[in-house]
Parts: sequence; C-alpha cells; structure tokens
Amino acid sequence: MTKRIFRGIFLTAMAAMILAALLITLSVYYVYEMRMTEELRSEAAYILHGLSRAESELAYFEGFASPNRVTLVAADGTVLYDSAREASMLDNHYHRPEVHEALKTGSGESRRYSSTLAETTFYYAVRTPGGNVLRLANTRSSVLGIFLRITPLLFLIISGVTIISLIIARLVSKRIVTPINTLNLDAPLENDVYDELSPLLLRLDRQKKQNAMQMKALTEKQNELSAVTENMREGLILLGPDSNVISMNTSAAKIFGVEAQSMAGSSILALVRDTLVKEAIEDAQNGSSADAVFEKNGRYYQVLASPVPKNGSSTGVVLLMLDITDKHAAEMSRREFTANVSHELKTPLTSISGYAEIMRDGLARPEDMKTFAARIYDEANRMIALVNDILELSRLDEHKGLGEKTEVDLLQMAQSVARHFMPRAEEKGIILSVDGMDLSVYGYPALLNEMIANLVDNAIKYTDRGGSVRISVGRYPDGAMLSVSDTGIGIPKEHQPHVFERFYRVDKSHSKATGGTGLGLSIVKHIAAVHDADIRLESEVGKGTCVRILFKRLHQL
Repeated sequence: MTKRIFRGIFLTAMAAMILAALLITLSVYYVYEMRMTEELRSEAAYILHGLSRAESELAYFEGFASPNRVTLVAADGTVLYDSAREASMLDNHYHRPEVHEALKTGSGESRRYSSTLAETTFYYAVRTPGGNVLRLANTRSSVLGIFLRITPLLFLIISGVTIISLIIARLVSKRIVTPINTLNLDAPLENDVYDELSPLLLRLDRQKKQNAMQMKALTEKQNELSAVTENMREGLILLGPDSNVISMNTSAAKIFGVEAQSMAGSSILALVRDTLVKEAIEDAQNGSSADAVFEKNGRYYQVLASPVPKNGSSTGVVLLMLDITDKHAAEMSRREFTANVSHELKTPLTSISGYAEIMRDGLARPEDMKTFAARIYDEANRMIALVNDILELSRLDEHKGLGEKTEVDLLQMAQSVARHFMPRAEEKGIILSVDGMDLSVYGYPALLNEMIANLVDNAIKYTDRGGSVRISVGRYPDGAMLSVSDTGIGIPKEHQPHVFERFYRVDKSHSKATGGTGLGLSIVKHIAAVHDADIRLESEVGKGTCVRILFKRLHQL
C-alpha cells in the first residue's frame, strides 16, 4: 500500500509538471502566433491605406522597407514585387491558397510548416484597390521548434522537480500509512484515526440509517417534482411504451378539459387525434425527439415529444405542451404584413413599368410624355412614402433610434403642426384651428410631432371643402389629452375597430386618390404605445371623426 501511495503521489506530481510545461508552451505559442497574425493584418491595413493614395501600386514600394516579407501579386498570379527576392525569379502565385482566397473573397490566410527547420510561415493576403493582391509573410519557430529551444531548461527543471517529488512522496506516503498499520483491530471504533475510515468501521450500524434517510430524500424529491409539475403553466404528459397516459399535470388536463386522474391508462388518442402529434409521438418512441403544433379550443400549442430511454430502447415518451397562441398570431400578422407590402409595392411598380415600356417603345405621343413622366414620378413618390412608413414602423417596433425623451408642450407642438398644414387647408377651403391650455408630457418630440401631423393630415384629406379641422389640448382626469376632430366623411362603425391596423383602408379607391399608404394611423398607434398613451376614436358617417390621445403622465407648465 505504501508503494502504491508513493507511486500515485510521484506520478501525479510528474504528470502535473509535464502537463503544465506543455500547456504553458502552447499558451505562449498561441499568444505569440495571435500577435504575429495581428501584426500582419495591421501592417497590411497601413500598406493598403498608402496604396490608395499612391499614383501606382508598384511606385509605392520604391524604397519600401518592412520586417515582414511583402509581395504584390497581379490578379493572374504574376508576382509584381517581392521584398525578399527578385519578382521575376518567382513563379506564378495564383494557386497559392492565401492569394486565391484573397482574389475570391477579399482576404485570405494560410500557414506552411517546414519539418526540416521546425518553422512555420504565416501568410496574410488582401486584395488592393487596384485589383492586385498584397501578401505579407513572417516565419517563426513552430511549437516543436520552441520546445526544442527550451529543452535544456526544461530538463533541468524536470530533474529538480523529480528529486523533490521523490522526497516528498516518500515522506507523505509513510506518514499516511503509519496510522493504518498500527490499527487496533480488536477495538476498531477506538481507532478512528481518519474521517475517511469512519464509513468503513460504522458501515453496518449506519446502513439502516442511510436507507431510511434515502427513502425520506426520495419522498421529498417526489413531492417537490409533483409540486413543480402541478404548478407549471405548460402541459406535461408522461406516456408509456404503448402510448397510454401514465400521468398528466393540471395544466395538461385544463388544455384538454378532462380530469387528470380519470385519464390514467387511457390512450393519448382520446385526448388529441392530430396527425402531426401522432407522428411526433411515434418518432419519440423510436428514440428521436420531435415536435408538432396543434389547435385546441381556438388556441395553438407546440408539443415537444422526448423519448425516455433505458438500455438503448425507449420505455416511454414525455410530452411538453407550450401555448404559442401569441407567437402564432404574430407569425400570421407578419405573413399578412409581408403580403400587404408586396401588394402595395407591386401596384405602383406595375404602373411605372407600364408607362416606362410605352415610352421605351416609342408608343407615347410627344405631348403625352410629360403626363407619363409625371405619373411615374407620382408612383415612385408613393413607393418612397410606403417604404419610409414601413421603416418608421420597424423603428417603433424595435424601440431604436427614438432619440431622447424630454418635456414637450403639446399646445405649442400642435400650433407648429397647424402652421405647417395651414396652406394646404386654405387651398381646400378648410378651417384649421388650435385651442386648449399649456400642458406638457414627457416624451419624444419628433415622434409626437409626427403623430399629430399624421392625424391632421388624415383629417384634411377626408374633409370636404368648407369643412373644419380642430386640434385641441386639454386635461382629462388622469393626465393630458390631445384631440384632432374634423367635419369630414366619417368612418362606418364596422370599420372603426380596424382603422389602426396596418394597410387597412375603409375606402381603397379614395385612399389611392389621396395618396395614402395605409400606415399613417398604424404609426399613430405605435407612437402612442411608445408613450404609454391610449387612443379613443369617435366617428359618424357624414358628420366627422374625432381621435383623442390620452397621456397618463401630465406636467403642468
């Protein structure tokens, strides 16, 4: 036993020392290699900067000096310049890995090892502005070369550590074994020398206690697991190898509208008959995890089927059901949005293409050319407006690029917007007015200005000559209120719940005539949401519309 302990301590010390030496060598080499590669890249960047300013790339290298080998290669692989050798003496470099990769992707790296010299040459190549390839190279000792250089020092260290390890291992092994060799076997409980010996001396006495403690621990864990599964929002079902229900938690029972206890032993087909779910369960029974989506009572659930393996085969299946109704609705909304964007872009593009084709083929009369160009211009502006609105919605969705919040005077901002739209209102013979009190909210000035402008723009669009548009700022019990009302055409009640949806139009023909993108009120809704404000809409056909923005936080000026 003493010899085993001695060998264990000694071999462990030697192994640790050798491993540490190797790891240190590799770490140093890795850091060294990274620094050298970074230096090559850095110098290449400097040279590229100089080449971009030089009259010619070859002229730049006249009198050039660098600690690294620098080579300029033409796009066909011909060496134009080399800092180490005469360029004409070098063969074609087109098939060199780093050069080929640089010509293809813009930059490339490679390394080549010389077993004779135990050295590694690192190459870094990058495409120049003139279409050539700039390659830098540096040769350094490889890991083996570095290791061979420090071998004498390592030998001295290993020799010293070996001697010290032998002495320490011998002393420690004797010290460990001596108390064990002097044990009094007639009274083993009196020889409690080491704590590690207690389990051996007390095994029989402690075995019964351990069994009792283990049973208690298993019961507690079972209770904990039951508490977790019963309080999970996700549905959990455990199936046996015959696809019968072994157990299910409360959430799963609620999903299917059954009693959990009554379903024990029943087939899973009694709960769900979806083909995709059935296939997922079969895959899990064959040892592969699978998933599927099914609909139940108007909600969508994702089922994750995982096998319960034992001795290489599946002894059951665990089903985890996640409510993905919101995710599914978001996906459907995304698809609908994509379809709407495609449709909205296709219409003006088709119009532009048609007019352009007529003009290209010379079918348009000279006097019609200006009209066609104007229509193309209008359709292009319509697309630009649509793209800008889409980008604005994306920015609002991601809450990026909103600027900084500050205190905004709603009345002053409403007056500023009114001044901007006053010429347009007067042109249509519409009375545009602003009234109210000085109230301020904490928000994003640019967004609030855009929100008011969109509401005023819509009000003027859908108000006939002789009508009026009124912007008002006032209080309401919980904060500040901004309203934009008009005496326009109004919105039918069946359309009012949808007017803030993307691309929704009450009258598509009228919207097209007014140049709307169908996103203005959706942008208003998003800006209000960013400011934690509510939107109220009141409208009656033929009498007008009133949109109120209710801000919850108010600052009295």
